[in-house]
Amino acid sequence: MRVRFALPGDRIATIEEFEGREGIYQHGDGMLRASRIGKVTYDMKQRYVRVNGLKSMLIPKKDDHVIGFIHMLTSNSTNIRIVYINDLKSDARFDAIYIGKGKVKVHNMFRVGDMVRAKVVSILNGYIHVTFKDGNFGVIYTRCNQCGGEVVKLNAEEVKCVECNAVSSRKLADDYGNLNAIWRCN
Repeated sequence: MRVRFALPGDRIATIEEFEGREGIYQHGDGMLRASRIGKVTYDMKQRYVRVNGLKSMLIPKKDDHVIGFIHMLTSNSTNIRIVYINDLKSDARFDAIYIGKGKVKVHNMFRVGDMVRAKVVSILNGYIHVTFKDGNFGVIYTRCNQCGGEVVKLNAEEVKCVECNAVSSRKLADDYGNLNAIWRCN
């Protein structure tokens, strides 16, 4: 079996040489051509050829659920590096933005390094905008921002460090601390 890469419209073979399968169309000149981007596979024994499409890039869209890490924080906004889109790992390195409304102080909700779950509300001017309004959304994993130790949930808005006893505010997801939410994505 021979393999090569093709773009749509590339000549792959003639109809006399091979039978066209998935990702192939027959052109009027007797040529078999690629109908998609992908790897061309020639089966020399059964005399067929096909183009296996490349795995499409996972792109977040409105109403998708994303999991990511807070990597930048201001008083009223935060940037999130997206790692999972609808529980599927994304290697595309998208960033999302959350902008607090009114008197909301984002630095009271999150800290750099927090792992969060959010919902995509829009994509405007190249920016992915997210919300944390539902109880299902918010911080799903964090560490103490003073000593880096493990923390436990005190209530819906506070965590306490088990090592230094520091208490800090967070917008916690309902299932905070349940790491199965993270590991099932892998």
